[in-house]
Amino acid sequence: MAGERVEELDRYKGFLIFLVVLGHFLLPVKDSGMALFSRSFYGIYSFHMPAFIFLSGYFFQQSFVKRGRKASSLFSNLLYYFICYFFLKTLLYPFDVFCYGGQGSFPDYLHESSTPWYLLGLFFWQLACLPLCFFKRNRVYIGKGGNPEDREEKYYLLLLIFLSLFAGYLDQNRRFVDFLALDRVFGFAPFFYFGMLLSQSSFSWKKRRDGLALFGGVSLLLFLLFFPGLKNYTRIFYGVWYRRVSKEEILPFFQSFPILLRIFYIPFALGISYFFYWILSFLGKYPLHKKILGRKSSIVGALGRKLGLTGAWEDQFRLSEVLENLKRKLSLWGKYSLVIYLFHRPFRDLFLKMGGYSYFLQGERAVFVQLLFFLFLLGFSVAVCVLLGRKSLYCFCKKRW
Repeated sequence: MAGERVEELDRYKGFLIFLVVLGHFLLPVKDSGMALFSRSFYGIYSFHMPAFIFLSGYFFQQSFVKRGRKASSLFSNLLYYFICYFFLKTLLYPFDVFCYGGQGSFPDYLHESSTPWYLLGLFFWQLACLPLCFFKRNRVYIGKGGNPEDREEKYYLLLLIFLSLFAGYLDQNRRFVDFLALDRVFGFAPFFYFGMLLSQSSFSWKKRRDGLALFGGVSLLLFLLFFPGLKNYTRIFYGVWYRRVSKEEILPFFQSFPILLRIFYIPFALGISYFFYWILSFLGKYPLHKKILGRKSSIVGALGRKLGLTGAWEDQFRLSEVLENLKRKLSLWGKYSLVIYLFHRPFRDLFLKMGGYSYFLQGERAVFVQLLFFLFLLGFSVAVCVLLGRKSLYCFCKKRW
């Protein structure tokens, strides 16, 4: 429900920013031919940015309403993202030159296809909400997602979704390419505005929707199982112009109507997103030994009682302490997610420059070796999140994400 504070959402944001970091660490080996890396990468990319952008729209709508939909407040946000974009673009440029051999004395601020694009997205998505500041309303529902009787705002958001879907055709003659990251701005805009719409609705995050979670889980499972045949369709995951989707070796029907792929992708990505939220919602709700080992009808529970684990499980493995620590870490990363996003990429770039991926880019390796490297990247991603997810950097950025 709009305006409610849900702890699971904080943890989910932390989980998503961890996936952003891990996904970027997997990026150099995504096409190495090793299934563990490729399926993990594309599995993450199938939903992590849509989920993050969806929550951005959800929380923006709540903040927007609490501030009375004032244009001054909106312009404050826009100025912040504008400054952050130039700061991040400038910060990353030396790393681009050192790691990838970039040319020129100054970064190209008008073209973007890497990490800073998200700040441009937030800028343009919120800029498009400026007309909402001037809609007439009979009442203002502070903190409740807006006036439920005011349909004009919902119609306007639906119009933005409709226009953004068709905007993917604007670059058929290669006029824009990566100009101001407009391809991704338009490609992911529906998720932002659907998040805003959900914030206005009576949807409650505290009510579990098992059917939706099942749909998302099955969608992800089928995607991973049939990945070799679906890989050419994954171009849609990046929010690119439709002309780039049409060049892939996909069914002629979708080559002719790539907009349909984007339309199908929206429920696909949001379903998978909710599936992981549904899983995380169980984190720490009850001691795990009571949820699993304590079930009389469970085979695992019967085995646990036979082995005497039901009473000693938590004390022996300190399971509750581990879960509580995990909850705190995820919540902290969720709170400081923008800080982690802004500063994480140089770690990957330097690791790549130092030859950290060379061994795996020279040919396929044994599964055990792949697994060890994957676990290393997991640990590296956790370390980056721990290092960057701190209050000092948060205060430096002057903005809570």
